[in-house]
Amino acid sequence: MQIDGLIAVNKPAGMVSKDVSRWLTRRIGKVKLGHVGTLDPAAAGVLPILLGRATRLQDFLLDMPKSYEFDVAFGIETDTLDQDGKVISESSWDHVSESALQQAIRSFIGEIEQVPPLFSAVKYKGKPLYDYARGDSAKNSADSVPLEELKRRVTVTDFEMLRFKPGSGTFRITCSKGTYVRSLVRDLAYAVDSCATLTRLVRTQAAGIAIEDSVTLESIDLDLSRFSDLVVPISDIRMNLSDYSCSDHSIVSRLRNGQKVILGQEQFERCLKNVKEGDPGDLVLLIDDSGIAFGVGCVRRHESGPVELVMKRGL
Repeated sequence: MQIDGLIAVNKPAGMVSKDVSRWLTRRIGKVKLGHVGTLDPAAAGVLPILLGRATRLQDFLLDMPKSYEFDVAFGIETDTLDQDGKVISESSWDHVSESALQQAIRSFIGEIEQVPPLFSAVKYKGKPLYDYARGDSAKNSADSVPLEELKRRVTVTDFEMLRFKPGSGTFRITCSKGTYVRSLVRDLAYAVDSCATLTRLVRTQAAGIAIEDSVTLESIDLDLSRFSDLVVPISDIRMNLSDYSCSDHSIVSRLRNGQKVILGQEQFERCLKNVKEGDPGDLVLLIDDSGIAFGVGCVRRHESGPVELVMKRGL
């Protein structure tokens, strides 16, 4: 049976992201799978899994913001920046106040620079950093990695403290792809003259799906005959793309064949559905008259009025 779409799994802590795909394959049979954004083994929460033709939308979904809720313990830092690592630093934490943290949080909202954790999949000279972290020779040791040179720019759109008690706190963040919460915890602690480690991490939203709308592995296992009912069809996946719903078979055929289609402005706008707020409009999800998504189209508008539409990626 061909299954095309997305299922948002609530990954349990202690499970590698790829293990979720293997778990599904053992139950539904061989099908092309891809997950949207890897979660650390110790992390839990929303792990969107793409199936079949939907795997071709992976990069579009990766670009969408993600939200997390996490706990922090101040006064201790580990080499992995979470509770699974070895303690490498300790400092006082009794001076860390709620007001100091609230003030520090504001400095992390917007576009910021992050040094990735040494225990991460970020690559240096073609190898993931965790290989260097575990290296057993001087050439492949952690000391050979210039972490500062691997800084990356990420965007934090929302950051708030949910709870505080001396020595610990609970926070919530919405951020761009590539953001490491473990690094954020480290930098937040440094900003209040302490150190810290991440003790709990839950992804509460990814690919436009909230944790309340995700499904547990146990619920999938309860009735595998209903698995397809849990899958979101491609045309209903919440991407930051408006829908171009076309009932003209000749236009659909030309787009499928990679041909450019010239449309009048009014004709084009009439076929736009589910227009997303803030959508720049240069890409659209192409949907035929049966309601089936068949590709992502690239839009080019001309000042004189005509609109060029061509298939960017078929589904």
